[in-house]
Amino acid sequence: MKISYQWLGDFLDLDVDASGLANLLTKVGLAVEEIEELENDFVLDVEVTTNRPDCLNHLGIAREIAAQLGLQLKSPDFSPPQDEADSSTPLSAGVSIENRELCPRYAARVLSGFTIGESPDWLKARLEAVGQRPINNIVDITNYVLLEVGHPLHAFDYHKLEEHRIIVREAKTSERLTTLDGVERQLDSSMLVIGDARQPVALAGIMGGEGSEVSPDTRVILLESAYFNPASVRHTAKKLGLRTEACFRFERGADPQIPVKALNRTCRLIQEIAGGVMAGPVIDEFPNPPAQNSVQLRSQRLVKVLGVEIDPEFVTDTLSRLEFETATTEKGIWQVQVPSFRVDVQIEDDLVEEVARHYGYDRIESTYPATSSLGKFLPTDEHDRRLTETLEGLGFWEAFNYVFTHPSREAAFWNSPPSMAAISNPLTEEDTHLRVSLVPGLVEALRRNLNHGNKNVRLFELGKVFAPGDAKGGGDFKETSRLGLVVTGTFYQPFWNTAHDEFHFHHLKGVVETLLGKLGCRGEFEGTSDISFLHPGMAASLSADGEPIGVLGQLRPELQEAYKFLQPVFVAELFLDPLYGRPLPEPRYESFERLPSVERDLSFIVDKEVEYATMLSVVEELGIPDLRDIQLIDLYQGPTLPQGKVSLAIRLTFVSPEITLTQEKVNRYTEEIFSVLKKTFSMQART
Repeated sequence: MKISYQWLGDFLDLDVDASGLANLLTKVGLAVEEIEELENDFVLDVEVTTNRPDCLNHLGIAREIAAQLGLQLKSPDFSPPQDEADSSTPLSAGVSIENRELCPRYAARVLSGFTIGESPDWLKARLEAVGQRPINNIVDITNYVLLEVGHPLHAFDYHKLEEHRIIVREAKTSERLTTLDGVERQLDSSMLVIGDARQPVALAGIMGGEGSEVSPDTRVILLESAYFNPASVRHTAKKLGLRTEACFRFERGADPQIPVKALNRTCRLIQEIAGGVMAGPVIDEFPNPPAQNSVQLRSQRLVKVLGVEIDPEFVTDTLSRLEFETATTEKGIWQVQVPSFRVDVQIEDDLVEEVARHYGYDRIESTYPATSSLGKFLPTDEHDRRLTETLEGLGFWEAFNYVFTHPSREAAFWNSPPSMAAISNPLTEEDTHLRVSLVPGLVEALRRNLNHGNKNVRLFELGKVFAPGDAKGGGDFKETSRLGLVVTGTFYQPFWNTAHDEFHFHHLKGVVETLLGKLGCRGEFEGTSDISFLHPGMAASLSADGEPIGVLGQLRPELQEAYKFLQPVFVAELFLDPLYGRPLPEPRYESFERLPSVERDLSFIVDKEVEYATMLSVVEELGIPDLRDIQLIDLYQGPTLPQGKVSLAIRLTFVSPEITLTQEKVNRYTEEIFSVLKKTFSMQART
């Protein structure tokens, strides 16, 4: 909202410069974003929050300044024009309201005998200072009153109204209206219009129609000053894609008591600037005036909310300057009558806020509220902390993505569109649904990092997804916790002149195994080609005790190409809810081995289809107490081997905490392991 410093001088005797006013308004919650210096004025760009329509005008801003500085507020002259009516040429007009819920009040007056022309320089200067384009004196005066007191008015050409009648009604589905911007608009029955005896002539509270526009040939006008239902105005404006100064105010809540005052003010200015007489009395259809809102304010509540004692005289003086009527019912209790233009004040704490704003938030010391109980961590907090610390130790950075998404952004990740929870009131057209996986968001975050030149990226995210539920869950969608990983680039390169090792699937598998170990879980990996966003030959599903707990692998080639990734990208997603239910392992401390370890290497040829994990499980089932570690140290595939075979070399490490192992005992262990592998997998020793 642009506010003219010179214009404020009509309401206040100011001895504060524009910069001082900017600081003062910002202090009371009306932030001034910019001060523009003109030739003879300063214009303040004030940010007015949506709950304060009373400040979308110069009088409202002046009222706030008066309360803060203790100044006397000078209101505009709202008294009726002296020339009540031209009895020689009475011009009648009829007003009827068919929907009083959408239009509780409609006031109008007919004027004649004026001269339409250019506005005086002072009026044009004020309008131009706040960004309004002067049109002609009649239209400029209605715009001036809008910016002065905050109430929209509209002037109709009286002779263009069929039967000189105004009918406030809902539009008919077949009706059309060409508005003042020259656009023909299709109406429907949910829209409130101003009509004459034959057709709609204006969109109620938004914009007038071209057919009843005031022109240089206009000799008689009907001035409209009404109050329209905010929700109705907002609905129509949004449906038609129209934004005007009028609807901007009506949809936030206008003052139902000001229409006649604004009408009188406008008529007076027309008389002063354009001449003319009142061709009839004020027509005011206002059958059900709302009762004035009354709210109790207690000094005890002020202290409880603000934490400071405030002088009762300051409370009553501040509220009175803001035009609240206060009456003391008993010591420390006031009954406050809320002015009709303060639609934001409904409860006691709203009055507490009014006092606090003008007392000064900077004068209120920060204190912690007393609590009746001690806080506690969520049951999953320790699990999340272990995962986070482990990943940070492995070189990962935490990412934070919105849970909102759009099906089109995730379509490439799925073979068929997943069922997604739609948001009933999305913030933007791009964020209309809740995500079903962390992977698309992490891949997008990876792309942003790569585009900024970061070639080695490791990201993780702990977050919620909203997947379709099942009959057992009892709902359409189920909120679950997941951990997502995305990695690309070098795994390890200690120095600039050493060869680097590119991150690959087995590195990712090692990361996942480390995470599961921290949670006291051992996962079972199984190769799969069923994960739509993973490479069919480089993907695995993960389970524990037969329950799925995640997936991992390389990003599918089509996705790599779509995102223009030039290096392999690996992703993993763990399902945390099953893991949260497991008790965390207690830390165990073991002393260093006192006795030497013994290593033995086994080289053998085996079918390519045999999984290494399966071989490990077979060896572990032997239960050899002194076997401490098994490592794969070599894998060979080549023409020297039979078709369908691979050569593996594993290193066995033995150590006993009690005695030094003899050569004979180690050989016996080694032969036992080789024997069970040969029997189970038909392997052949390789020399």
